[in-house]
Amino acid sequence: MRKLLTMLGAAALVLAAIPAIAAETAPTDYEPGREIGRASVLKGPNGIFVHPNGNVYAASVVGDEITVQDPDTGEILDRIGPERGVHGPDDVTIAPDGTIYWTEILGGNVGMLRPDGTWATQFVAPGVNPITLSDDGRLFVALDFLGDGLYELDPELIDPPVVIMPDLHGFNGMDFGPDGLLYGPLFDGGAIVRIDVDAANPATEIVATGLTTPAAVKFNSHGDLYGVDLGEGSVIEIDIATGDVQTIAQVEGVLDNLAFDADDRLFVAATSSGQVLTLNRRGELVGINKAGFTSPGGVALTQDGTVWVADFSSLQGFDRPGRPTSQFYNRFDAPGEGTVWSFTVAADGDNVIITDWFSNAVQVVDATDGTVLEDIRTVPVPTNAIRHGDALVAAAVGLGAVVDANTGDTLIDGLFLPRGLASDGDTLYVGDWATGLIWAVSDSGTSVVASGLVTPEGLALDGGRLLVVEEQLGQVTAIDLDTGDKTVIIDGLELGYRTIPGGLPTGVFNGLAITPRGSILIPEDIANTVTEYWPVED
Repeated sequence: MRKLLTMLGAAALVLAAIPAIAAETAPTDYEPGREIGRASVLKGPNGIFVHPNGNVYAASVVGDEITVQDPDTGEILDRIGPERGVHGPDDVTIAPDGTIYWTEILGGNVGMLRPDGTWATQFVAPGVNPITLSDDGRLFVALDFLGDGLYELDPELIDPPVVIMPDLHGFNGMDFGPDGLLYGPLFDGGAIVRIDVDAANPATEIVATGLTTPAAVKFNSHGDLYGVDLGEGSVIEIDIATGDVQTIAQVEGVLDNLAFDADDRLFVAATSSGQVLTLNRRGELVGINKAGFTSPGGVALTQDGTVWVADFSSLQGFDRPGRPTSQFYNRFDAPGEGTVWSFTVAADGDNVIITDWFSNAVQVVDATDGTVLEDIRTVPVPTNAIRHGDALVAAAVGLGAVVDANTGDTLIDGLFLPRGLASDGDTLYVGDWATGLIWAVSDSGTSVVASGLVTPEGLALDGGRLLVVEEQLGQVTAIDLDTGDKTVIIDGLELGYRTIPGGLPTGVFNGLAITPRGSILIPEDIANTVTEYWPVED
């Protein structure tokens, strides 16, 4: 992880030194048409907590913010972001006086926002994830995914963190029980455990087992323990005396965390649908806001005409505009058993190819049922992958190269941030996000097709031209492959949402796809939309 962060920092410095050179402009010759799916007002909630004033606070890593929602209407009342010290928050908890605490899993920080608006942060370690306060105001965090350990912090974030259990692995959303013990799930251990944080040698005690991927637990005011099982999309109740587990509600997608208000009304963070859900009187989970895209990036069309959208925690397929007809989720299955996070998607006949740079994963997925046909974890920080002839090729930021994902053979190296890929079967086109160069790679060698582009991302071949998404400019530029001339064909796109410290400086991948009718599908990550753009008729 440290090596990756160093590499990304160097890439950011390179980017800062590159002048922003716009393409030659021309009247926009495409106009927006229908939207493929609906946008959510949330960018995938993770941790969740109810403020003493009754409003629901949801932390979002990808959203780079803590949202504040009215619990009854779902209206967004506030968005707490970098201007108040928040950067990629994973979990959130709130003190009785209204002080907000959060964790930043990629940056490794814990933050605090006081009621008077002042804020502070303290570095703990990359992977800092769950956070909770004891009834007497002690502050605890744990590491997950990028490290191990349980820590107690000074609530003022001044004194250094104190290690309680250095080797605690996979401990996630946690809460103190009425017995004064700390309860939480072992994310990849299928169990709920409790810990006496004041013991001479704190250790885990099993409370319940047999779960798939438990992600968080919370107590209500009566001392009853509830949790969410991410792998099952379920809300569960755990009997801490017997270890019995009962499913009380379930959804199709991915649930991350839960919280109770002062009246024991239950709220759940549904990451994949971009919703905060609540349990109604009929025992059903219903959204306080509508479901929709959370971070749409890659887009592709399979041979059957299905539009596939890479929407971070879900891969969504549409056979017509509206709601998705197919959805595959990252349930943190073992390699080969389920899809990973979907940052990019490319068509591969009737299959799709997705990449997840966080898991170093390149997958080929059967689009009919989500079966993983290939699962490759040997490409360092893959940011895109496509089929090039018979080869499965991937842009590897960790190598500054494009490689054959199966063999490891290098097709082109010496790149800074390889991102966009396109192929006609013989020639591979590669965009370098940092340098603004577009390369052509074939059996006859490599050459620069175009230069002076600004943060090129998605690439697509359209006859004798190559279409390029220039993320920072919010436009699509067409490159004439014979002359190298550049023409802006679509502008005014809402691209380039905030990047997260500790993550890729590129942020969400902005792709595009051309339909057989000549229209262009473009996800817009700021607006959380995917729009079909049609050629303007003369």
